[in-house]
Amino acid sequence: MMEPLQPHHELSPRERDFLMLSIYVQLQNGYVERASLLCDALRRLGDNSADATLASAVIAFINGHFRDSVAHLDRLDRIDPLERFGNYRLTDRQRMRRYLRLRCLYELEEKARAQDALESYLRHGETNDEGL
Repeated sequence: MMEPLQPHHELSPRERDFLMLSIYVQLQNGYVERASLLCDALRRLGDNSADATLASAVIAFINGHFRDSVAHLDRLDRIDPLERFGNYRLTDRQRMRRYLRLRCLYELEEKARAQDALESYLRHGETNDEGL
């Protein structure tokens, strides 16, 4: 993993949003390598946000680096935990995170963990009206 750079200035919210949008657009158009470079740059500039970590997990998954994707998802769970107490519905983003973990564990042939992830994914089947 690369060490964060010491930027000359902090990224403004607008700059950060532009980079996140650029990553999304690059992925949507199949430019995974470009999206990966932007995501790496964002991390090296010190952005350890949930959005940047999720983007890293998705890019690792697309590249077939399932173990790296799970590591990013583990970090994301520490930054933005999914679990809450009581009855709740997952947002689309939370369901996607669970699905991503499930697929990675399946690809890694970690059957017990994949089974747990499947049960967790199915347990909260309905999505929240909030969406992403």
